[in-house]
Amino acid sequence: MRCAALTLAIALAAGGAARAQAPSGDLVRQVLDLERVRFAADLRADAAALDTLLADDVVYVRSSGAVDTKAQYLRSLGASGPYALDSLVPGDLSVRVYGEAAVVTGRLVVKLRAQPAPYALRFTDVWERRSGRWQLVVFQATRLP
Repeated sequence: MRCAALTLAIALAAGGAARAQAPSGDLVRQVLDLERVRFAADLRADAAALDTLLADDVVYVRSSGAVDTKAQYLRSLGASGPYALDSLVPGDLSVRVYGEAAVVTGRLVVKLRAQPAPYALRFTDVWERRSGRWQLVVFQATRLP
């Protein structure tokens, strides 16, 4: 499944043959609500909430290029960890739906406790509907200059 999610993300990013469906307003709101819940859980370091939102086979690519599994990502949470957040502000969110997958692109302004100043990222999230519920299968971030 991990390979399938990565293949989907690469194909979509490269302008592959997959065509986005015109998603209903309800579906777009549902995916955006999931993003907001995830960002809030990240900010609170809420491992229990994130455990339900992230697929077991999630591929989490940090802006540094480091790749985390779900277990690694959940272990990195916490007030004293290197990724402890002071703030996380999303913007420019866009949703495209491809069958049972949704791709969200946007921008994040991140302030880590361990760093003196906030920085901006562009990100891509791939959500997949599994057994009727959406789960994050891919996160990839690129730090902006």
